[in-house]
Amino acid sequence: MDTTAIINALVFDGHSLHKNLILTIENGLISGISSVVDTTNAKVIDGSGLTLLPGFIDAHVHLDPNPDPEKTRLLLLQMAKAGVTTALDMGYISVPVRESIPSNSGVTDVRFAGTFATSTGSQHSQFPMTPQASLVDNSELAVRFVEDRISEGASYIKIVADVPGPSQEVINTLVAESRKHGKLTVAHAARSVAFAMAQEGKVDIITHVPIDSPLDEAAVKLMKDEGRVCVPTLIMEQGLVKSGFLRPGLKYETAKESVTLLHKAGVPIIVGTDANQSPMAAVNHGESLHQELELLIEAGLTNEEALRACTSLPAEWFRLEDRGVIQVGKRADLVLVGGNPMDDITATKNLKRVWIAGREVSLEE
Repeated sequence: MDTTAIINALVFDGHSLHKNLILTIENGLISGISSVVDTTNAKVIDGSGLTLLPGFIDAHVHLDPNPDPEKTRLLLLQMAKAGVTTALDMGYISVPVRESIPSNSGVTDVRFAGTFATSTGSQHSQFPMTPQASLVDNSELAVRFVEDRISEGASYIKIVADVPGPSQEVINTLVAESRKHGKLTVAHAARSVAFAMAQEGKVDIITHVPIDSPLDEAAVKLMKDEGRVCVPTLIMEQGLVKSGFLRPGLKYETAKESVTLLHKAGVPIIVGTDANQSPMAAVNHGESLHQELELLIEAGLTNEEALRACTSLPAEWFRLEDRGVIQVGKRADLVLVGGNPMDDITATKNLKRVWIAGREVSLEE
């Protein structure tokens, strides 16, 4: 049995920082955490001056819906080398493409929505890759949409709230049907009216924040009172404003203010980047997670809260029960960084080693 022991590192376990702990990895899992461990037969890694953290989780990415195997491999490697050990895809990926994506240990683990629910005439319906299955124009189609995604093995149900877009009745039905089947709902809501529709529909998770006007007190209170969580994707919204793609007058500060208000109210904030292949907003897979951490701290999160937002919180909310924390028996998805990100969040970019399910990722490839 091959054992790896990491000694002398600070350990952020997904919740708080610890000193004087030795961690061991065996068979892809965290096998021990203690102040005293017999390392006689182990491969010992000296973590002096370094910090060990759970692998980072990006709760909003987009892979290429029509990739070739080599392109997919390189994209997964790009994320892994940035410490992103789990990524949650929120776009359209066909079943054959999903099945072609490597799922073995040592590469970023990807979960899928399969496709998103929108409607005829919406902005998302005009995207070239949007399939007919995404056009959910009535409640009957909403029921079928949820059933089809579940039969395809979707991890969660993605809904695009927008105007034009699915009606309130359709959103309500999508959420209700998903809940019947025990599936989480994730709603895209980048405008105030869309955000309100998502909340009225009782979705579990809202991705993005309004960029047209800050959330008002009632909307923030509703998020908190109903136990909803937000994945703001500030790096994407900042990129869209800089690109000039959005209509004049829309400001990044509007989105930032909403995150500040949500955070102050105690609404859980989770790291997601909306990373994709489009050059429009320049949100690159992997590195954008570290940029998102910096933006969240500018919006009011502490370093510790930001680290939880890309480790234990997404694991908890997206029901990834085997990862997101450093705990005996959990997957050995781990990153070792130079310095202490509790003092300086940019330390997360200083990757020294990455493990995915116990297999070390080559950072030199």
